[in-house]
Order: sequence, then C-alpha cells, then structure tokens
Amino acid sequence: MPRSALPFFLRRSESVVAEEITSTQETIHGLLRLEDDRLVLQWRMARKIDRVGSEIRSDQEFDPVQEVVLSLSTVASASLRSPWWRWGRAARLVLTAADLRAFEPVTGAAGLRLDHPAELTVRIRPEDRSVALEFAADLNLAIAERSLQGAEGRVETLLASRSPSGVAPPSGGRPPTGAA
Repeated sequence: MPRSALPFFLRRSESVVAEEITSTQETIHGLLRLEDDRLVLQWRMARKIDRVGSEIRSDQEFDPVQEVVLSLSTVASASLRSPWWRWGRAARLVLTAADLRAFEPVTGAAGLRLDHPAELTVRIRPEDRSVALEFAADLNLAIAERSLQGAEGRVETLLASRSPSGVAPPSGGRPPTGAA
C-alpha cells in the first residue's frame, strides 16, 4: 500500500559538432513512491534529437517506463534542497545512499545519470515543493522506523542470549517482580 508519492523530472542535453551538428535533449518524468519498507522509482525518458547537416531533421523517441525497487535499508536519508538565489526555480530532492551500490540499478543506458554514486538527485516542480517536503519527511520517518525495529530486534536477541532459559525477560529486559 503506497504511503506517499512524488512526481519528479530531469532534463539533460548534449551537443556534438562534426560533419553535422547533433543536439540531443532528454526529458525524464518520473515518480517516487514509498511502499512499506521499499522505495519505488518509475520513470520514462523522452528524447528529442535535432540534426543539421546535409539535411535538417528532428526526431523524437520515447523509452518504455522503467521501474526500480529499492529496500529502505539502502537509503540513508532524504532532503529537499533549493538554493536561495533561484527563486521560482525547481527544488531538488536528494536521496543519500547507505551503501555505494544502492543506486546502481537506477543507472545504466536507459537509466538516470548520477553526479555522485551515493546521491540520487531529482528536480521537483515548484508547485510540488510542499509535497516534496512531506515525501522527504515520510521517507526519513520510514527509514528511522526501520532502524528502530532492527535495533529492537537486536536487543531482544541479545537479551535472549543472556537469559538462562534462552527467552528474553518480559518488561524490556527487567526481571519480573517477585523473582529472586
């Protein structure tokens, strides 16, 4: 069941001047979705290629929707960044990895390009800024809850290993009242 969702976009371009001039513009529209203990990334890339040479030509390509599911254990945090000098410009949601391999499934020929392997940065439309703040808070809360559950499980395991019966004592590790 989805807890929270956030649309995002990326734009990138590349130009090559040789026997012909080729300009490629890629626009990526995507969705981040928080589901239980998973982060789902979906995106579709639209590519416009302009060529000027022996002929003038403009082509458009649309890639199929890509989807990657990440465990929350691979994400360390989420933050919304918006430089103060860029009023009205798109904010950026930055997901920081807990492991350098975390975002490898997101990159590749049909994937997203990362400026740093430990950060996935996506642009947010100005009208989605409040949704992005809520999404970052929900994601950070889910990461914290997952960490807390893991810590509680480790404490229960530790207490059970120290108990003579092999069962963790009730009441958070304190012996029951009236016990010797």
